[in-house]
Amino acid sequence: MTGRRLFTLLAAAGVAAVGAPSPALAQSAAPPAAVAEAQSLVRDGDYRDAIGVLNRYLATRPNDAAALVARGDAYAALDDQRSAIADYTAAIAADPSDAYAYASRCQARDDSDENDGALADCSKAVALDPSLAYAYRERAIVQLDRDDGVAAFSDADKAVALEPGESASLRVRCRAYLANQRYDEAVADCTAALAVDPENEDALLFRGRAEAMAQRWPAAVADLDAVLKLDPKSGDGLFWAAYARLGSGAYDGALSAAGAYLAANGDDADGYLLRGEIEAKLGRFDAARSSASAALRSYRNDDDEDGAAKAQRLLDALDADPPRALASPLPPP
Repeated sequence: MTGRRLFTLLAAAGVAAVGAPSPALAQSAAPPAAVAEAQSLVRDGDYRDAIGVLNRYLATRPNDAAALVARGDAYAALDDQRSAIADYTAAIAADPSDAYAYASRCQARDDSDENDGALADCSKAVALDPSLAYAYRERAIVQLDRDDGVAAFSDADKAVALEPGESASLRVRCRAYLANQRYDEAVADCTAALAVDPENEDALLFRGRAEAMAQRWPAAVADLDAVLKLDPKSGDGLFWAAYARLGSGAYDGALSAAGAYLAANGDDADGYLLRGEIEAKLGRFDAARSSASAALRSYRNDDDEDGAAKAQRLLDALDADPPRALASPLPPP
């Protein structure tokens, strides 16, 4: 389950720390007892039981849009995006004016790599309800996934304006600042988000990345170590921890993190290139050539000219007489 999905689902359940209930449940025609039971189950993380409650309710009221959206949220929390999308689609058919249903389907589609459909859904949600911060936040994430940092920042900034101090919106704007190479502002937003939610993995990751890109290595290492403490198998955490340790000169730790990243992610060109840089710093030039060559092959197979150029730059340094490591880490992807 993604962090942003958990946040959305808790909002739908009306958890006091998050804010008011979602439009879906606030407008629900479901009997209060059934709604209260589903909300309690959601708060406890009992999503399957919540689905059971809503199944019984929907058996007699199959076109209740609010109940369909609520069940879609529970499915999405279980990472059953196909069922979630089906429920959101049914909800939209029952109530085409439900902006929250469109925004929720946007998120589920984005989680399913259906970026074009996700973008259309979030845009429809914004058109229906320009005050729905959730829709702007999700559209910003879709734009980030489409590598459109400018559009992402515009939407994330609107989400923060609508929800000042809300950690989820601050995290997304932090990520948008990062995509636009505005590292100090990214750090400020993620720090504000962490003041609300001190152990949020995404906020720590994006702040660590921003610190690394600004070459503030100790701060980056601290944040990325915190990510790995929360999730030792985090792929992004391992990659960026290796990168930050490379920059800080902690080469043995960097090599360990890079190795763990590659063990989990297999044939990853960026991982091979990073490992090659670290091996070169350790004077293991034969191993570094092998890693850089693997990176070059993978980049060429993917028609990634920028990546191939970086791998070739490392190989050129390794083929010099005498072989040498690069002076500073290559720009990460």
